Amino acid sequence: MKLRTFLLAVVSLTLVPLLGVAGIAIWWAHQDERRNLEQVLLYHARSLSVAVDREVETTRAGLMGLSTSDDLDSKDLGKFYEQARLAREAYRRWLTVALVDPSGRQALNLMHPLGTALPSLSGLDTFQRTIQAREPQVSDLIVDPTTARRVIAVTLPLLRDGEIRHVLIAFLTPESFASVLASAQVAGGNVATMVDRHGVVVATTRDPGQWVGKPSPVLVRRAREHEEEVFAGPSREGSAAYTAFSRGLQSSFTVSITTPQEQLEAPLRRSLWLLSAAAVAAFVLSLGVANVAGRRFTARLRRLTGAFTAFGRGEPIPELPKFTLSELSGVSSALRDAMALLQARATALQESEQRYRTTFERNPAGMCLVLQDGRIVDCNEAFARILGFDGPADVLTTNIAQLYVEPKEREQLLERVSAAGTAVNGEIQMRRRDGRLIWVLVSVVRSSGPPRGDFETTLVDITEQKAADELRTIARLANGAAHEINNPLALVVGRLEMLLDDGGLAPDLRERIVHIHAAAERIREIVVDMTHLTRVQLYEHTGSGLPEMIDIRKSAAASSDPPEPPAS
Repeated sequence: MKLRTFLLAVVSLTLVPLLGVAGIAIWWAHQDERRNLEQVLLYHARSLSVAVDREVETTRAGLMGLSTSDDLDSKDLGKFYEQARLAREAYRRWLTVALVDPSGRQALNLMHPLGTALPSLSGLDTFQRTIQAREPQVSDLIVDPTTARRVIAVTLPLLRDGEIRHVLIAFLTPESFASVLASAQVAGGNVATMVDRHGVVVATTRDPGQWVGKPSPVLVRRAREHEEEVFAGPSREGSAAYTAFSRGLQSSFTVSITTPQEQLEAPLRRSLWLLSAAAVAAFVLSLGVANVAGRRFTARLRRLTGAFTAFGRGEPIPELPKFTLSELSGVSSALRDAMALLQARATALQESEQRYRTTFERNPAGMCLVLQDGRIVDCNEAFARILGFDGPADVLTTNIAQLYVEPKEREQLLERVSAAGTAVNGEIQMRRRDGRLIWVLVSVVRSSGPPRGDFETTLVDITEQKAADELRTIARLANGAAHEINNPLALVVGRLEMLLDDGGLAPDLRERIVHIHAAAERIREIVVDMTHLTRVQLYEHTGSGLPEMIDIRKSAAASSDPPEPPAS
């Protein structure tokens, strides 16, 4: 084999593996970026699903407020009609409100004057489910027989003496939910869509006139199998896309966010094209350099061979060519290969460091690097924001142990890391810079050690989620207790009123019964307040505790006030 051929082969065998490693590194970084974006999409889908549930709960709470009107039991519904009209002005997302008897006949509808003959709603599936289940219901996208418009119906049965006397129905237009999706400010190129239980599009942020009322079979098939998921597949327009969806717990509507696949795959293709162009240029340049170097080295070897030939013949030895170590056969190749490999590794390490730094700084979760003694050596903007600092520079003067509400929790995390190398998804309380306590989801993994840090800590703020979970539990308990108390309480109040109607009661006994009756009425008010706790989604956690409606001290104080005796 000629020397120049050998040099060219060495160049080829050196470049090909390095280019392969670079390609794999680019692909792996792209996969990490894609997974991060999928989690961001799923987070936004969950947020929109909660917002849709909040709208349904708001409507249901408004209907519950109307259901307490005493004018519902009056034969003249004029006053209740006016109350319903005022409620619709307060809840601007309502199209209309209807009062329907169990047969489906509309007693009133705000779209028409009181007394107008209105079509029956007995054919609505939501109305029949309300009558059968005796519970509030939320419809799919339907056509209102009264207005002939696509609407979402939210129903509330009105029980009197254990029987359904009327059903209150609030009708919401798809546009009201479209405004909820639009309020999320979905980034350009992404599409937010809401579908009902049958997969029919209720609202969307792109071309609503074209898609509302049409089925979305791919999304509904996935939604029947999972409550939330991120998957790759064709969008409703037929283009390749990634879709994240989440189903609401209260409304059962599914909200999805779709982003074009091109938005995720384009960076990888650009990187591969750049890598290919760089590979071709490097290969051509390396071949040229190797050819020139081979010629020069061959000329010197010929001079050396001539010198040895002359020496063998006994002729005068010409001047020997001067060699450096890099030009020695074997040693030169080994040194050149070692230098090329070292440069490639340094480049790969630098690229890896840059990718890690970019992921570290742009991660929506808080991340920091911590030494064994708790000193924070680096953190991202999200970490500083979660803990109430102005910026990462302010955090670096803080020991992370000072941020734990319970210092033993950090010791337990470090013990888990020492045993398993990682501690994932631990729920702990931390103290912000302003002293406020927050709940975070913390994960700790072992790092490379000083000066980069002994541990890598990741924080996700779950304070609002914890508060919502606690209030939701309280609401369920209060609602259940209210239903259990209400039935026997109604019997007690009725019997007390019968006793008060007895004209033969002694005055002192009547006065005692009046006090008992007033206390029972106060209990009834407390029970009504407890039922209002179902409006958990409307409660914004401010750290001030539970709503006033279940303040036991205020309730007790009110019940202890001496009541006014009823007029005889």
